[in-house]
Parts: sequence; C-alpha cells; structure tokens
Amino acid sequence: MSDAQAGTDGAARITELRAAVDRLDQRIVELLAVRTRVVRELTTHKSDEAAVRSPDRVRQVLDRVAELAGRHGMPPEVAVATYRTLIEELTRMQLEMLADRRAAAAAPERR
Repeated sequence: MSDAQAGTDGAARITELRAAVDRLDQRIVELLAVRTRVVRELTTHKSDEAAVRSPDRVRQVLDRVAELAGRHGMPPEVAVATYRTLIEELTRMQLEMLADRRAAAAAPERR
C-alpha cells in the first residue's frame, strides 16, 4: 500500500468514525433528555435544598459511574468528570424549580 493510498484510507476511516461518533452523540443526548425528565419529576417530590443537593446520593452516583466506566473499558475519571458536570447543571435546574415552586406558593392569589 502506498503512502497516498494509506492517507486516503485513513481519511475515509476518519469520516466513518466521525459519523459513528455523531450517531452515538444522538443516542447519548436522547438518554440525557430522558434522565433530565426523570430528575424534573423527582424534583417535584423534594421540598428543600438539602434534598436537592443530597451529597450522599451524589457520591453514590459518582462511585457507580466510575465502576461502570471501568467495567466497560472507559477511563473512570472521564465518566466521573462528565457526571460531575451533569449533576451540577441538573442540581442548578432543580434549585431553580424549587425556587419557582416556592415563589408560586408564596404569591398572593389573584382574583
């Protein structure tokens, strides 16, 4: 195989792998959207910031994600960092939902 052919084969493989990554991203985002919907519903059952922040649950999720990543050949630190960001953003969302719910409950009734 010539260098030119190897380069062409390499470029074709890069295109193919990028398409695979794009398809995986679609599936990942779909699953993250489902997870977000579940967290939104879960938030309706929480009554305070401590229940939202729940550090013991966060640690449990991060430990589980690290274990799952290792089992599937993924560097655990990548999975944990990803989930830390996800948890931070969803915690922010939950706190906003809680604040909105409290504000609505405190607002005087309009007639």
